[in-house]
Amino acid sequence: MKEPSQGFVSAAGLVLTLVAVQVVSLTCLQVGALEAQVISGRVIDSENGTGVGLAAIIVLDPQRTPLLMRGADTAGVFQVDFPGPGEYYLVIERLGYFETESPLLAVAEDGRYAVDFEMRPEPIRLDPLEVSVSNEKLEDFLTLEFGVHPATLRGYRAIQGTRLEQVKLDAEDNTDLLRKLYIPVSHGAEVCVGTFGAPLPARMGYERTTARAEAAGRVDDPRQQCGAIYVDGMRCRNEHLEEIDVDRIAVVVTLQDAVHLYSRNFDWTFRPGSPAGGC
Repeated sequence: MKEPSQGFVSAAGLVLTLVAVQVVSLTCLQVGALEAQVISGRVIDSENGTGVGLAAIIVLDPQRTPLLMRGADTAGVFQVDFPGPGEYYLVIERLGYFETESPLLAVAEDGRYAVDFEMRPEPIRLDPLEVSVSNEKLEDFLTLEFGVHPATLRGYRAIQGTRLEQVKLDAEDNTDLLRKLYIPVSHGAEVCVGTFGAPLPARMGYERTTARAEAAGRVDDPRQQCGAIYVDGMRCRNEHLEEIDVDRIAVVVTLQDAVHLYSRNFDWTFRPGSPAGGC
């Protein structure tokens, strides 16, 4: 569930209207002639004041199109380089917390800002339709799957619980669902999913290829590559995106150039290397 937000922050760092529970402080720092557009700070747990480690910070344009994502470190400290001067939203996500969104930020051509965000923990529900797996258990599983902690892999995000269920209710189709989760999807000659529109390195080359590229033997051509979709560890062709039964999906994970969907009955003690289920 998204925390409410409103207001606008000027290029001088003045808070005109702001919800204090979200943005704790905002300061404009002088950078001279560097002409940088940088925002840095810390993501903080609103209940105990500790840093929210490994939170995802997503930059949206005024039309709410995702532009880029950066991750906080284990202490919740982050830094984001904006694409240039302009107006942006920041969305902060972490499994186990309500999503937090900034007001619209006006970023000056030579602006460098310091801002802290608070995140409110999402209550743990006993209803299995709300939360399928704990944060720790999910990340332990992904660590076994990929050989490293998922937060060390570019593009890592995990969505479940209230946030995911709310998007399911609002989405018109599966494409719309992924887009509302800030996962870009394009429909052209091929169906492509990606991380904010930019191709990123994948663990294996075929994870970013389309059926047409594979058939033509052009799997190494970046122009023919798209992100991959997996359901319970099984690769699904991107062109079958709309055939996936998302009602049974309980967890959405993005890693590098792949989107991993996990069903409610997925066995999180299942050992990597022998995927079961699928599209």
